[in-house]
Amino acid sequence: MKRRAVIERAIGETRAAVYEGRRLVELHVDRVSDAPTPKVGEIWTGSVVAVDPSVAGAFVSLGTGPDALLPFRAQKDLPRLVEGMRIDLRVAKEAIAEKGPVLRYHGEATNDAPRPVERLDLTERLSQRFPGIAFEDASVGVIDAAVERTIAIAGGGSITIDRTQALIAIDVDKGGDASTFDCAQKAASLAMSQLRLRGLGGLIVIDFPNLRQPKQRSRIIKTLEEMGEIDPASVRVAPFSRFGVVEMTRGTDGPSLDAKLTDRFGEPTPETIALRALRRIEREGRASAGAQLTATIEAAAWNWLQAAPFDWKAELTDRIGARFTLSDGDKTEVSADR
Repeated sequence: MKRRAVIERAIGETRAAVYEGRRLVELHVDRVSDAPTPKVGEIWTGSVVAVDPSVAGAFVSLGTGPDALLPFRAQKDLPRLVEGMRIDLRVAKEAIAEKGPVLRYHGEATNDAPRPVERLDLTERLSQRFPGIAFEDASVGVIDAAVERTIAIAGGGSITIDRTQALIAIDVDKGGDASTFDCAQKAASLAMSQLRLRGLGGLIVIDFPNLRQPKQRSRIIKTLEEMGEIDPASVRVAPFSRFGVVEMTRGTDGPSLDAKLTDRFGEPTPETIALRALRRIEREGRASAGAQLTATIEAAAWNWLQAAPFDWKAELTDRIGARFTLSDGDKTEVSADR
């Protein structure tokens, strides 16, 4: 299948939209603030912290973030591990919330202390994920609206996606005019598309409208399974429960788009608000050459910018010139000179 990725290198983040043919299937964001985090496919030298038979694996320090897990199962040529031993490891799964990365054994230690051996940027990781994928540079504005809590179903109704610590709950609202089965069928396809698009995974519970006919329930399950088969992630779907709910699991190899852009209540984080403001200023600056630009952002986003791990003023000035004013209403930055 022909795939292409549209890449936007914005201030503070790199965005990617992956298409299969003409269909948008995945969205990815790499942020400068996440740069120290071990990413999927990278190779790091790690130091064994503890060998733990209760988890059938070893905990390993990579020198940043929470300790990673090296499971013993299906590891090829894994030597006998002892505390303090250094080995090279490939990142199989990124840290999610408080859980550290999951690793695969790669070989003897390259470094004398935990640190990266081979780092990968977003385009390199997408090339590993989809061999032969083509790249083009363009705006990826769709990300700004991609983490909406409620999404309309074509023809009527909607789905609502809620993230909790334990699971992802998807509620299907039939609306007024659509038939129950048609709505459920479209909701199944939409839910699966959204899960992949946003990189959502773990335990997922979908509450469909009441479907009493076994044939209709079987058809919904088949739709979920068919879409799961074309998903690069591992998807397992259980039959309808006695209460009309479908449980499923979807594997992930890193934080979802929602987790990167929003807080646990689904609201944009201060970092997201700040980077959107910089992106908007840059867009207006390119559209209005020579114009003086002014933007006001909320205090939390302003405070994030003051401690940002990169020089956003210099980057913005390089792109549009020193002709912008950014304020929270009380404090003001005029250009890279201030």
